[in-house]
Order: sequence, then C-alpha cells, then structure tokens
Amino acid sequence: MDAQTTQLIEQAEKHRINGEYDQAQPLYEQVVQAYPDCAQGWWGLAHVLMNIGEFEESVRCFRKACDLEPDNQRFIYDYAMMLTMLSMFDEAKECFTRCINLDPNSRVAVEALKQLRYL
Repeated sequence: MDAQTTQLIEQAEKHRINGEYDQAQPLYEQVVQAYPDCAQGWWGLAHVLMNIGEFEESVRCFRKACDLEPDNQRFIYDYAMMLTMLSMFDEAKECFTRCINLDPNSRVAVEALKQLRYL
C-alpha cells in the first residue's frame, strides 16, 4: 500500500469516528477498489455501512475483512457483534469462539466470552 492510500485510510477513520459516514464511505471505497486485499479498508467500510443501515452489505464487508486477516481478533469480534445485532446467533457464536481461541487472555477474548454467555 502506498502513502496516499495510507492517508486515505487515516482520513476515512477520522470521519468514521466522528460519525461523518457520508465522507468516510467514499474514501473507504477508494481504498478497497485500489487495494482489494486491504482488510482495514473493508473493516472500516463495514462499520460505515452498518451505521447507515446497509446491513447486508456491511456483513459482506466484515466477512471480507475477516477472510483477509483471519487472525485479527478485533475484526472477528466486530463481525460477531454485527451478526448478533442481526439475530444471526449461530454464526456469531462461531466468531466469538474464534476470537477466544486465537488468544484466550486478550481483552477481546474476554469481551467475546461475555457475549457468548448471552447467546
């Protein structure tokens, strides 16, 4: 990834965190078009889509980010939370379990274990 793309991701993250989804979305889309293997771009786009109510597309983007970085606990956890929100409990349980198995002592694993208790 080049410096310009890194800068696009940083700008998109800033907009996403500030709730400026209409500004974040096109930046993330530029990133994933230029670098389809950029898991961070897919993860960020998934969050934006989730927040604007594009749930089906958000799930697809979360899945893509997790496929690209299958050991990224944060990506898997966020995907599981999205699945939980959509009442896709079996899939969410699998993802939470994956989080725990990757690193049982991490903060993300502790949160995943809490979520599993509710499902």
